[in-house]
Amino acid sequence: MALDICMILLREGNSLLPSSIERELRSRYPELEASITDDKGGTPSFKLKNAELILGSMPAPIPWSDLEGPCATSVLWKNAAEEVRFHQAHIIVTLLSQLNPVEHSVLLTQTTTAILAACDAAIGVYWGSATLVAPKDIFIEFAERVLPLGPPLDIWVDFRVGWETRATSVGFTQGMEALGHMEMEMHGVPEKPGELRQRLQDLARYLLRNGAVIHDGETVGQNAEEKLRVVYSKSAFGHDKTVMRLNYEGREARPW
Repeated sequence: MALDICMILLREGNSLLPSSIERELRSRYPELEASITDDKGGTPSFKLKNAELILGSMPAPIPWSDLEGPCATSVLWKNAAEEVRFHQAHIIVTLLSQLNPVEHSVLLTQTTTAILAACDAAIGVYWGSATLVAPKDIFIEFAERVLPLGPPLDIWVDFRVGWETRATSVGFTQGMEALGHMEMEMHGVPEKPGELRQRLQDLARYLLRNGAVIHDGETVGQNAEEKLRVVYSKSAFGHDKTVMRLNYEGREARPW
């Protein structure tokens, strides 16, 4: 059984209103056939067509030590540190299902969106599997406009990139494992960080569209001249499972 958790940040303590959440679920996603199964004790639960949704109302903020890094590196939430640091409470959203990882993430996104819409005190989401934060309005926009067209990668996966030297960048993903794939890492990349981020996003979309079709020892590239060697290896960033490392071959890095 798949189990996934995300957290909704609240600017102030807020009593969960199961009836409002049920109304949003039914209005936005009638195909889920949502119904309340328990609304007592601050942990309401809902039966969905293919899953169970359990909410926990927590009258305290998420520890700042857990959020400081994601806030500092967020590309979706410009003033994340200023706004998130002072949140007063949060809701733990737990989803259990027999769905595959991508379908499960779709459902978690939909249910989280309905809860955000039903909760005036909500300011944003901490997506645990990717350790990233997204503001309420942007999360809902991705769920409404991007999700129907394909995976909303920016709220599912953190593409962390930066300069490694004057000539090269470095980057990795956090969140691909929850979607059924290895995390990806690249070092010594002769591209600017923004270009590396786009490359990692393109590779992530390719994997989610086609499955685990990039194997150890193979090469990938955008054209016949470009070759990135795929190596399944230990993570250089402390990830505890095997990662997919992509190494450039035959391309010299030069200072920008």
